[in-house]
Amino acid sequence: MTRPLGPWPGLHFATPMLASIALGTVACGWALRRIAHRPGGNQQRHDRSWAITAAWGLLVSSQLLLVLAMIGRVLSRTTCAGMLGNVTALVIYPLGLVTLFSLGWCLFTIVMPRAVGDE
Repeated sequence: MTRPLGPWPGLHFATPMLASIALGTVACGWALRRIAHRPGGNQQRHDRSWAITAAWGLLVSSQLLLVLAMIGRVLSRTTCAGMLGNVTALVIYPLGLVTLFSLGWCLFTIVMPRAVGDE
């Protein structure tokens, strides 16, 4: 018995991913709004906003990297992908590299210590 093998991970995986991105977007928007209305120096607000934006980018790029890995796995295992499979591979693999770079940059931005002057 064979089963259909498609490049899309399916609703079983997509629903939790979309829910986490939606909740993360709302949480990051709420945090950015609180930072914008909080008293403090511009540099301090800028650093905090930068970290929250990087955290959102980490959330989105990690989810996108998982989806691209699933699609890439399916494309590499099928021999009859045809022209559409080749075009998809030409888009998916470079997008995976960009997403991997974005994931690393967001992680570095969150972890990197900021130089804070005495006030």
